[in-house]
Amino acid sequence: MKKYRPFEATEHKLGTAERSVMEGGHVWTNVWCRLPSKLAELVRAGYLLKLIAGWSGWHPLTDRAARLGTPRGPGLYRVRAVGDTGLAYVGQTKSLSRRLNHLTVLYQDEIPYNDPHTAAPCLWVMRTVHGAEFEFSVVEVAGDVRDRMAAESVVVSEHRAEFGRSPTASFGRMPDGWVKSSGNNKRLAQAGRLVRGYPDSRKRRSGDHPSVLDSGRDPTAPDWAAMPWSRWSSNLITRPIAGQILGVYRVRRSGDHTLLYIGQGRVNARLTAHVLKGRRASRDHHAAFAGDLEASWVALPGCTPAQRMEVECDLIASHILRTKHAPELQFLG
Repeated sequence: MKKYRPFEATEHKLGTAERSVMEGGHVWTNVWCRLPSKLAELVRAGYLLKLIAGWSGWHPLTDRAARLGTPRGPGLYRVRAVGDTGLAYVGQTKSLSRRLNHLTVLYQDEIPYNDPHTAAPCLWVMRTVHGAEFEFSVVEVAGDVRDRMAAESVVVSEHRAEFGRSPTASFGRMPDGWVKSSGNNKRLAQAGRLVRGYPDSRKRRSGDHPSVLDSGRDPTAPDWAAMPWSRWSSNLITRPIAGQILGVYRVRRSGDHTLLYIGQGRVNARLTAHVLKGRRASRDHHAAFAGDLEASWVALPGCTPAQRMEVECDLIASHILRTKHAPELQFLG
């Protein structure tokens, strides 16, 4: 297997998209707030029309009235430092107003734990050490958590392609010189393992993996995302992959041109776990991992976990942009 050499991020221009939707016999038009170009193309193609009604304007995160006025229903939210065109975080939630209130822990004197919001420790450091102030924007998203996670993947991946980096606090990252706080739950407390983040000059934020977003190629193609995919392999347990491979992988039904699942990690162990879960599953979506399946993978030996998650996100977004839906078994838990 050839070593994967990432290519440079593709440049995209920001644009706006309009939609006209028939509701109750009336045609109404909504202007999107500077959605990245590929997402705008996706909207024009018809996908996500039912999901996203349009980003709100930007409001100070410290503005309690603005937070209280945020819809209580499900959607996506964006956070950025004031004066920065790039984003600090993108998230999805079943309650926008509640989730934004979770973020206000970053205004406490002590660095917050990783709960109730995973981005809070990073944003706290940005505020207290670098003087950042934050603003937010939201969009209501109909559908279930899978719809929200699919839309989130596209927004994050488009940001990576546009700015050459991920949102600052995404994928569990912290600024240089800081260790992230632990979670905050009963199990950790009982074990005496609650730890607030702290400065450590030896710690360095891992670099952002270049974008591999690819809406042009078939997701099952051997050169999808300009990456050197292995040949498709069946019988994932009876003929396991030789050696331990850290990287990304894709799973399909034999001969299909869309994917069942995209994942990252220790490829051998992950594929075996999927198949074993499919064999003993009582739920339909897990049982779908049984049957005539094939897998293909790319080794990423030099990548950190955050970088592998970035590549995984780009691949999921690429599948959505190309096929107008996420892989069938993605985001099922």
